[in-house]
Amino acid sequence: MPTPRFATRTLYAPAHFGNSYECLGDNEFRALLTTWRDWGFNEFAGWFDPANCIDPWHEDPYSEQLYDFSRAQRDMNVRRFQAAQSLGLPCVSVLTPNTVFQDQCRPDTNATKGGRIFGPLACPSAAPGREVILRNHENWFRTLAQGGVKLRAIAACPYDFGGCACEKCQPWILTFAKLCHELHTIAERHHPGVEMRMVGWWWSAEEHEQFADWADTNAPGWVKSITLHIPYSESDVSGVRLPKGCARQAFVHIGYADAAEPRDLYGHLGPVIAAERLERTLNALAQRDCSGWMAYSEGVFDDVNKAIVAGLSAGKVASADEALQAYAQMQFGASAEDGSAWATWLRGCGHPYDRDTNAAQCELQTLKSAKPTWRLRQWELKTELMRHHRAAAAETDSPERTAARAAIDAVQETLRREVYALGPQRFIFARNFSPLVWQGALPAETRKEA
Repeated sequence: MPTPRFATRTLYAPAHFGNSYECLGDNEFRALLTTWRDWGFNEFAGWFDPANCIDPWHEDPYSEQLYDFSRAQRDMNVRRFQAAQSLGLPCVSVLTPNTVFQDQCRPDTNATKGGRIFGPLACPSAAPGREVILRNHENWFRTLAQGGVKLRAIAACPYDFGGCACEKCQPWILTFAKLCHELHTIAERHHPGVEMRMVGWWWSAEEHEQFADWADTNAPGWVKSITLHIPYSESDVSGVRLPKGCARQAFVHIGYADAAEPRDLYGHLGPVIAAERLERTLNALAQRDCSGWMAYSEGVFDDVNKAIVAGLSAGKVASADEALQAYAQMQFGASAEDGSAWATWLRGCGHPYDRDTNAAQCELQTLKSAKPTWRLRQWELKTELMRHHRAAAAETDSPERTAARAAIDAVQETLRREVYALGPQRFIFARNFSPLVWQGALPAETRKEA
């Protein structure tokens, strides 16, 4: 048996925004999750995102009869956890504690927003807001338990979505800590022994100090781990202070390429690969004595990154290139002799803006002694997207740019509908979230890091 480099290897796959995890059928999801488990993931984490829903537990016989979007989302999320548990993957429910359903955003409950704080939020320092927050979590933990799901842990995020900037909630990280302590008590009623974990996405160094002081004084040993933030383009966590007895872990973003800029993010330009970045990141985390990580994924477009991060961390492969060779043989039907060439070709897609797109297409044709699958088709379409992008970038406003833009739209539609089988997409999948390089940068206030 291989020796794992990291004990905890969590796939965080929130089903929302119209992404793959929201749209996959139950059998499709189970088959994919089986593959990812076999590559080396050993936990599954999900998030029931309330942003586009109304309260699915509200008492409205007419809505119950129609089985609305919100109830469908709730039940789909439960089925995702059921599938993971049935495959032997312990389940972690990610929480953004003061995010509420759309119909619960009212003047008497609304949080104060700004900066890092956005989303449909309730203020936990206002009695009506806190009541809504506690009720929602009671309903969610109970529903999971009734569905036979036994949570190993809950993992809470103070931001994205989350937070409140009102005076009573300051400092927010401590209001968040106290709220999570109460929510953990509720979770334990339905899931005895459930662990409390934290997700360090967007925490400041000062907030880590404040949180550690509070936890050591008021709840020693309560938080079992914190997955620390790795900013875009970086590959290591900071040496922030943690509560005593709290394991150091990392929040690893696998949804973008080797470089953060120019953007190749969330599948806007097809599949992404970050062989260099992920191998460097895992080496850095091992040096930090991190006990594990949570890999943040927004769809199947990062499939090859899953193979890299899981295989390397579980000790099944010794390098990113070895992971890519194994991936090509398993998923493309490549021969062992061709594995190295495939690894080189895939690795080159980690910097797609620097690549000769015509050469990449020609090279791919020479490699295609492979079986046709969606995994291969997405890479074919990526080379087309990058070729059209380069044509558009080389032109000013002209008929040629208009034609290239139309071609990009057509290829993206093929990816969405024929390869990924997606429907309407929202938030981070909107075109204005990740514009093409030649379209110019968006105003700063519209480009929140996500």
